[in-house]
Amino acid sequence: MKKLYIFDFDGTLVNTFYDSVIAYNKALKYFELPPYDYDSLEDIDYTDFVNSMTEDIDVLEKYREFYENDEKQYTLPYPKTLEVLEDLTKRGCEVAICSNRKQEQLNDYTRKLFPNINFRYVIGYTPEGGFKPNPEVMNRILDNVDYTKDEIVYVGDKKTDITTAQNVDVDAVIVTWGQGDNDAYTDEYPIKVIDSIEDLLNI
Repeated sequence: MKKLYIFDFDGTLVNTFYDSVIAYNKALKYFELPPYDYDSLEDIDYTDFVNSMTEDIDVLEKYREFYENDEKQYTLPYPKTLEVLEDLTKRGCEVAICSNRKQEQLNDYTRKLFPNINFRYVIGYTPEGGFKPNPEVMNRILDNVDYTKDEIVYVGDKKTDITTAQNVDVDAVIVTWGQGDNDAYTDEYPIKVIDSIEDLLNI
């Protein structure tokens, strides 16, 4: 079993997608544009949604504004996530987060959604720190732990997460419930592609 589990945030630990769609449609409505049409939030395909988004800067800025200020009632951990994180820590493993979400937002979400989880590190985007897959982002964790590379795994949902793990030479696990696609699921680098977070307990 690994000793340090480092997690991506959006699409891996937490479903932030639904509230993004809602905020985007509010921005379209603000500019009197047709909404992104869907029958139910659960049925929206992430890739289809992203490909449908406008390139209009004004709309995108308004979308970010709505997203920043909305209540985000649908932003919640994926099923069984809390239980698995608690189980990992009970087994003596450590957990951390490495995300491209802004550091301040990541801190707030982590405190709100995971109040009982003792993350060793919570690393998000800062202007001086850059974005994944830049290895400097992950190295903010790796340079400060005593584990060997084979005792560490990075868990994410997208191709960027695979490249992030490759750039620092640690194993990767890809999840299928997030915002990934077939390019990530069929990549040869991950040691495993999992359909349930509970599968981490067998790695």
